[in-house]
Amino acid sequence: MTDIRQMVDLYELYDSKRRVSRGTGVSRNTVTKYISRVNNVWAGKETGIIPKNRKIIQPPRVVTPEVLKKIYQYLETNMERPKKQRLTARRIYELLRNAGHKIGYSSVKQKVADWKKEYGPREVYILQEPKNGERAEFDWGKVDLCIGGKWLKYHFAGMVLNHSLYRVSRLYSRETLLEVIQAHIEFFNEINAVPTNMVYDQMSTVYNSKTKQINEQFLEFAMHYGFTPVICNPGSPQEKGTDEQSIGYVRRMVFAERTSFDTLDDANTWLKQRLLEINSGPVHRRSLTPIEGLEQERPTMHPLPVLEFSNYTLKRAAISNYSFVTCDTNYYSVPDTYRRDDITLRLYENTIEMLNGDTIIATHLRKRGKGEYSLNINHFIKTFHRKPGAIRNSKVVANLDIKIRKLFDRHYQKEPKEFLPILDLIKNSSEQALSYAINTLAEQEIFPTYDALRFIIQQQEQMIQPFSITDDFCVDEPELSTFDKLIGGRYDGISPC
Repeated sequence: MTDIRQMVDLYELYDSKRRVSRGTGVSRNTVTKYISRVNNVWAGKETGIIPKNRKIIQPPRVVTPEVLKKIYQYLETNMERPKKQRLTARRIYELLRNAGHKIGYSSVKQKVADWKKEYGPREVYILQEPKNGERAEFDWGKVDLCIGGKWLKYHFAGMVLNHSLYRVSRLYSRETLLEVIQAHIEFFNEINAVPTNMVYDQMSTVYNSKTKQINEQFLEFAMHYGFTPVICNPGSPQEKGTDEQSIGYVRRMVFAERTSFDTLDDANTWLKQRLLEINSGPVHRRSLTPIEGLEQERPTMHPLPVLEFSNYTLKRAAISNYSFVTCDTNYYSVPDTYRRDDITLRLYENTIEMLNGDTIIATHLRKRGKGEYSLNINHFIKTFHRKPGAIRNSKVVANLDIKIRKLFDRHYQKEPKEFLPILDLIKNSSEQALSYAINTLAEQEIFPTYDALRFIIQQQEQMIQPFSITDDFCVDEPELSTFDKLIGGRYDGISPC
């Protein structure tokens, strides 16, 4: 733009295009062209001196016809080789450099892409039509839900029978092998059968793409139920297209109108209800609904196994000085009576069992968030007897029922040692029983001593529920003639008196 301004200034000064050409070093034709365009812009005949869609075509300096011919020869030869032994753009670039051609990799890559676009083979997919009960597909999807007032991203497993399009989905907070197997178990139980083949993409929980092998535990599960796992080729979603589309369809149909639930179980209940409506409705270009199609498919599938599959994994965990173990970034208390420094955890989808050999010494519900605590007051009773002062600010006591916490704060804050027998009541009964006893004494305005609380708990345990008759019942009219025969007389409808 600066050169054009200089040309215009010199032309106004000398009024000679030849002198402008000599002064700027630009050809006279170029000077004539731009001065003419400037005059047209001033006259309103054109909107700009330089066109916006101008294309500058320069002769190739590096990709000469000789180089381009070699690139095309390599690519044409590629078509005759096996797919995994073909020359890549990187290898063609190296061959050209070795032959003495000064060319960049980006130039070779662009020419290879242009050739493939124009002359490369077109990818063709083969339409599949599986038989009854032969094939089902599995995949994961994600959905944003507000559970208990908190927005989080949840995983939902989607399974679909290819022939009938019967869909089953479940929501989970994790996406581990335990959830994969649990989703399969619920799927098989709902359809009351097992398809011949289950198709997956290369998900790491099922398939190790490096070793090209299926997870041993999942393979054991597949053998137990009698189905064959089928893994798609990498980057080939069309091989599992039915479930790829089903994930988005279920997400829109179920969670577009409702996203808030009190618990995850409530969300799963809503999901099941909506899927029942979907599976009961008509399907485009199909004469049967998915439920009717399932009834047609079921006889051709494998029956459910007689024995249930134990869906759990074992994990060894170190016990911290606070008597916690960490599992999936959450913390779970260990009984202080357990003496070793590590413990075996049996992980189920919803629960965790702590094992001492084959004996279960503690059970926790699995936490779904991060950095959460599952604390059992009974796991610390022995330690509190040795360290009663630790009761005041202890996290485990802070998580007890509010009535128990208020009882300690009001009456035992200065003498925590006297609160130990009350904690023993929890160990011998339950937290709920102690809370009930505290509430009962408060209603009767009785001071909650250890003896009073123990008495209420014992009365509660011995309490017998009253017998009540909920339905009317009828008594048949007696056959008095039979009784008369037994005593040797005859009943004629008249009283002997």
